[in-house]
Amino acid sequence: MDNTSSTTEELKNIRQRIKSIRFKKGLTQDNMASMLNVSQNAYHKLENGHCRMSLHKFIDICKALEVEFIELVNGPEKIYTFSKFYKKPEVKEL
Repeated sequence: MDNTSSTTEELKNIRQRIKSIRFKKGLTQDNMASMLNVSQNAYHKLENGHCRMSLHKFIDICKALEVEFIELVNGPEKIYTFSKFYKKPEVKEL
């Protein structure tokens, strides 16, 4: 599989996750469109891959669905943590 078909498949999976979470939350495309300040037709095109989704709109969808973007990108079954690689800076009291 080349990178183009791999990316296309990943985007399809993201859109499917959006749709699935929307269904689980009992939201319609019209509800989502209203929360995102777009028409129902525009939202339908976003969710079904008939137009490109901007990063800004993707973040707005995450907020509307109340999910972390990483869950939409990787799926709930692939939770990655970086805590073992990242240490919080020590805060010194004044």
